[in-house]
Order: sequence, then C-alpha cells, then structure tokens
Amino acid sequence: MITCPTLSSTLITLCVDRSVKDVRPGLLLTHEQQRLHNQMKKKKECQLINKVTGAKALEEQQRQEGLEKAIDSTNKGFSLLQKMGYKPGLGIGKNNCGIVEPIGIVLKTDRKGLGREAALKTIREMKKSIIRSRRSAEPSIGEYRERRAQEAAEKLDRLDLLRCQRVCRQMDLEQDIQEPSEKFFWPEEVSEVNTNEPKQEEDEEDVIPINEQLKILNFYLRHTYNYCVYCGTVYDDETDLMEGCPGPNRQDH
Repeated sequence: MITCPTLSSTLITLCVDRSVKDVRPGLLLTHEQQRLHNQMKKKKECQLINKVTGAKALEEQQRQEGLEKAIDSTNKGFSLLQKMGYKPGLGIGKNNCGIVEPIGIVLKTDRKGLGREAALKTIREMKKSIIRSRRSAEPSIGEYRERRAQEAAEKLDRLDLLRCQRVCRQMDLEQDIQEPSEKFFWPEEVSEVNTNEPKQEEDEEDVIPINEQLKILNFYLRHTYNYCVYCGTVYDDETDLMEGCPGPNRQDH
C-alpha cells in the first residue's frame, strides 16, 4: 500500500480549517466563539427593543402634537360649525353657553373591558360608603361601656331572681301553697314529657323585664315572709326587718 504525504496533509488542513470556521450554535467549541455568539445575540435583541420603543415614542409624539394643535378651517366638521355661526373661542349652542373645548379622548392601550374602569370606580365608592356607614353605626366608647354595664347588671338580676324564686317556692310549700302566686315567683320547671310540643309565646306587652320581676318578687318575700334575699335572713316581724335590713335593693347592702 502506497501513501501520499502531500494528500494526507491536505486533508488534515481542510478538516481543521472547517472546524474553526463552523460557528453554528450547536457546534461552538471554543470560549471565544461562545463569547462572540452571545455578543451578537444581545446586539440583535437591543436593536429589536430600540426599534419597538422608537416606534411607540414616535407614535406618542405625533399623537400629542395632534392633540395640542387647534382645529382649523381645513377640518370638515369645523367648517360646518362655522357655517352654522360658530366662532372660535366661544361656546357652542344658541346662546354660546355650551362647551368651548372638544371632548377629551381616553387612549385605550390594553385588552381590558370598556366598562371595567367605570365598574371599579363604582366599587370603590361602594366600599367607601359601606365603611362610612359601619363607622357611623359603631357605638362610641361611652355607649359601649354603658351597654356592658347594663349586661352585667342584668346578669346579677338574673342570679338574684333565681335565688328569690327558690326561696319563694320553699317557703310557699312550707305554708302548703301548691301553686305560685305569679308564674315567675317559682323557678321554671322543664318538663320531660312532650318536649316536642311548641312553647306558648307570651305577648310582648305581658313580658315583664327581669329587674321588674326581681323587684316584685322581693317585695312579696319581704312583706309575706319578712325575708331579705340580700341579707339571707328571715326576720321576726316587719319592724325587725325594717330595723335590721339596710334596704330592699342590692345597692343598699
């Protein structure tokens, strides 16, 4: 087998030269080629951005110039207004009391609905109105403290009423009284029979407040049994009650 040195060296040179000049992205071999490729890519991207930005800026500039320029007689609508008696600088209408400047334009550059901004504005106004109404409906500090004081006083009245009811039932039964003189004189008994039967509701006019029930029942115990629920004592007679008890109310004790 005969080998030609000249032919071999020529083939090697061609292969090396081809590998150096081949700069396709998938065949980058050296750091220098990679760097040049990235620079070229960034340059093209910057050119594209500048082109788009420049077109937008030019469009905005032309639009602004058109809006700042007053309408002249070359405009068809303006010439028609002049024929109907319109004079520049005066309002439109019979008495020149209408608008002087044309209706402004709102440029829409997005893909949102036409009524979205108006709807959002209405929603913001609704939220402000709701917040204002809630703030005006909130009780003041004085009203809040007064309500809490009333709740605490009502809770104490309920406890005192329950004590009076239990004592009243015990004393009535000792005197062979089988039924309370008033419905609220004895504790309310929960019957296990016919629990599904609807409870009879009383008229609002017939419902006596808790504090008034306590006042009436306390009066009954003091004048019937000479008993003071706050002292927890049964006195001998009315005179002993008047002398030994500070008073008929919780505040007196």
